[in-house]
Amino acid sequence: MVGPSHRPLERSVAAFDADTSERGGYVYTTNDRWSSQHAGGRQTDEVIRMLAENFPRSIRLADIGCGDGTHSLEIFRLFGPAGVRGIDPASNAIAAAQKQIPSDATDSVAFEVGNIYDVESKGEDVAVIFGVLHHLDRPQLAINHLASQFKSVLVLEPNGFNPALKVIEKVSAYHREHDEKSYWPPALNRWFAHAGMSVVAQKYFCLVPYFFPTSAAKALAKLEPRAESTPLIRQVTCGTNLILYQKP
Repeated sequence: MVGPSHRPLERSVAAFDADTSERGGYVYTTNDRWSSQHAGGRQTDEVIRMLAENFPRSIRLADIGCGDGTHSLEIFRLFGPAGVRGIDPASNAIAAAQKQIPSDATDSVAFEVGNIYDVESKGEDVAVIFGVLHHLDRPQLAINHLASQFKSVLVLEPNGFNPALKVIEKVSAYHREHDEKSYWPPALNRWFAHAGMSVVAQKYFCLVPYFFPTSAAKALAKLEPRAESTPLIRQVTCGTNLILYQKP
């Protein structure tokens, strides 16, 4: 499979397209496990909190790698930006996202097939990259391109400091099929620095993994406030790394 620029797309694109054909959306966003609902909710809440702390609600944003549109529409509903443009290479996912646009949001929300390596800014104030970079075979190439198009980039990624995530990536069939991995946070920050962007805000949060047994997930959730407020502990135990990068 190739993108609009005829670059070969990542192996995971076909897997995500198949998920959408079979389930009507991605496994992460359509399964009803308590752990997945909790983890996904925490991630959306923290993205919105970081947006609210750094941008006015009059902004327009590009959600690059938007998948089935779930997070794009949650950001639109809960944060209320002037506009959201979702872009993803998986055509089935974009078709599913387009069907979810509320009738009163057709002038403010749009979804299109596109490639992170080639996407062009249409004047958006910030690009949101929600769980995308760790699927890429050429993350530095994507980062360099994003830095050439957007002044601000908000990135949500698995926390590469967390040793448990490294084990899950190796033993989980889902993670192998979807080419899930996690980057060492200093390396991620260095790649953006080389592209001319610096860290404005960074947060590690959420102990609960997706697809985790409910009883164990609820026990971990009770520990989250203490873990997230404790330096060093949060870096090695939390599963999500959220960073806002900006040009000087």
